Amino acid sequence: MQVAVDGRKFGGRLTELASGVDALYLSGKANLPAAVLDRLDAARRLAEESEAPVPFDLGGVGFALAPHGLGRYRYHLDHAQGKVGISPSTSLPAIRIQPRAELIHGVGPVGTVRFFADLLEAEVGPLQLTVSRIDLFADFQGWDLRGNDRHRFVCRGRTLGTYEADEKFTGFVFGKRSTNTIAARIYDKTTQAQKEGIDYWPEIWGEAFTPALPVHRVEFEIGRSGLRQYGVAGPDEALAVCGAIWANVTEEWLTYRLPTADTTKARWPIAQEWQDVQRASIRQKSIGLDRTTEGKRLGSLRTLMPALVGYLVSGGALTGADTLEETFDRLGPEVVRYGRRRQISFEDRIIARRAEIARS
Repeated sequence: MQVAVDGRKFGGRLTELASGVDALYLSGKANLPAAVLDRLDAARRLAEESEAPVPFDLGGVGFALAPHGLGRYRYHLDHAQGKVGISPSTSLPAIRIQPRAELIHGVGPVGTVRFFADLLEAEVGPLQLTVSRIDLFADFQGWDLRGNDRHRFVCRGRTLGTYEADEKFTGFVFGKRSTNTIAARIYDKTTQAQKEGIDYWPEIWGEAFTPALPVHRVEFEIGRSGLRQYGVAGPDEALAVCGAIWANVTEEWLTYRLPTADTTKARWPIAQEWQDVQRASIRQKSIGLDRTTEGKRLGSLRTLMPALVGYLVSGGALTGADTLEETFDRLGPEVVRYGRRRQISFEDRIIARRAEIARS
C-alpha cells in the first residue's frame, strides 16, 4: 500500500534487477617455496629500477609485478582478473587475493575462488584460504530515495554519511569500514556506472532494466571480524550462507521505516521498499547460518537469569502479584513511570543496550 506524504509516494514495490556477491577478498596460508620468493624478489628489484611493472608468470598465468607493494604485502601482482599480494612475513597470511568484480560476475564467486586457488597452488603448493571480506549487493529500481530520508533508517552502525555529486544526492553510507565488521552503502548505481565507465551492468540487469530510471544498489561489506561473528571463515562456507547473512543484516543491522507519530523509530513499521530489499533473491541462496553470536547471547542470558528472576520475584511480591503474568502486568506501569522520571523510555534503553552488545 502506498502512502502519500508531502507530495511523495512511499511504500511502493521495487523491481529487483540483480543480487549476489560483488567483492570477495581472500587470504591464504601457504609455505612459500624459496625459489618462488627468489623470483619475486628479482622481479621486484627490476620493477623498482625501471619504475614500472614487469611481467611475472604465476602458476602459468601472466601477471604484472608492480614496483610497490599491495598494502602490507611486499609483492603486488596485477592481472585483468584481479590482484594478488604475496608476503614473506610470518606476521601475515602469505597470500592476499582481490578479484575484480568483472570476474565475480562473469564466472561466479565459486568459479572465482577456483581460478585463483588453482593457479596459486600450482606455484606454491597447498593453500588454506579464508575470507577477509565479502560484499553482498542487490540492485533495485522504483525507489524514490532522497537525502532527507536519512531519518527513516534505523541502523546499528554508529555513523551515517550522506553523499552528493554536483549538488545531486547520490547515496548513504552506514557504519565504518575501519571496524572490519559490517558497513553498508545505498547509492545510485547508474550514476556510478556512468562516471566510472562500467558499461556491462545493463546487460546483467537484463530486460527488467528501465534506462530512464535510476538503479539503487543496497550493498553490505562484511569484514573479517564481522564474518567471525557469523561463525564462517572459509570461502565455501561463506558463500553457502551469504543469503542468511543478507537476511540478518537487512532485518537486524539496518532497516528502512515508514514514519508514524511514534517518537521511537524502532517501532515504525518496515517500509514496503525495505521489505523488497529483505526478500532479495540472494536470500534464497542460503543453506543456513549458525551465528556464533547466538551462543554468546544465550550464554549472557544464562548469567543474567539468577539476578533477573530474583528481581522479578521481589517486584511481584511488592505489587501483590501471584503469577509471572500478573508480575509483568503490574510492573509494566512502574517501569513506564520510572522512564518518564529519568527522561528515557524503556524502549530507548533497549535500543541503546542492543547497540552496546553489537559493538562488543
